[in-house]
Amino acid sequence: MSKPYDIIFIGWIFLINVLLDSYLIIVNPQYALKIFGTHFNGWAGWAVKIQSPILHGLLGIGFLKQKRWSYLLYMAYAAFGLINAFSNLYLLGYGKIRAIFIISLLIITVYIYFRRNAFNG
Repeated sequence: MSKPYDIIFIGWIFLINVLLDSYLIIVNPQYALKIFGTHFNGWAGWAVKIQSPILHGLLGIGFLKQKRWSYLLYMAYAAFGLINAFSNLYLLGYGKIRAIFIISLLIITVYIYFRRNAFNG
């Protein structure tokens, strides 16, 4: 069986996102992610923001090693992301970034679903 280079590449993208997420948190400490139309301040807001680089790091490592748990974690993370994005769309209205996020997440999730056999560990 050949190496699933596409899954490995996606793993590297997740790891690059760890750096980008961390950078954005550092340079924009006042930014608050919206979860179901609500944003949190203080320690709760920090906890909401920090989950992104942590989960992207776990997903990156798991995808690089093609671990089954990373596929399951990705599907759970994608489901939460879509539910949150659609609720924000309903509560906050249309936004270009929100629409692009929904479309790209749907496409990537379908792709990863059809490549689920690449996660063998």
